[in-house]
Amino acid sequence: MDKARAFRDALACYPTGVAIVTVRDDNAARALTINSFASVSLDPPLVLWSLDRASERYAQFAHADHFAINVLAADQEALAMACARLDNLEDAGGRWTAGQTGAALIDGALSRFECALQAVHEGGDHIIIVGRVLAFDQPRHDAALVFHRSVFANTGS
Repeated sequence: MDKARAFRDALACYPTGVAIVTVRDDNAARALTINSFASVSLDPPLVLWSLDRASERYAQFAHADHFAINVLAADQEALAMACARLDNLEDAGGRWTAGQTGAALIDGALSRFECALQAVHEGGDHIIIVGRVLAFDQPRHDAALVFHRSVFANTGS
């Protein structure tokens, strides 16, 4: 086994939540499935996620002034898979409403964070995007979708 694959497999031992980042492109919502979402600071409220430089969606997401991070519920695995392949949220089967900032908020998500771009940092083959949370909500209190050992799972109820 090559060293990169072994490293990736070791990282996969850590379960992560699954989220979809959305940006607006005219009236369409563009989407990207991630598992790199994390909190940075409570005061000011900051979060981060990372974006692969080789992503076909890099230009859409790398320097978007505003974006939303939508934390997925266990019953949204199909949407997570679809948004990994398709950038148009509606084409992927997602429904959304515009939030307070105009960001695309996914219907049925557990929690949603509307962000303004705060900073972009170098991170090897990725960039690390830090967002200042301008608004958030928690519309559902159900089991979360998680990714562990390269497969989806859920946290139970």
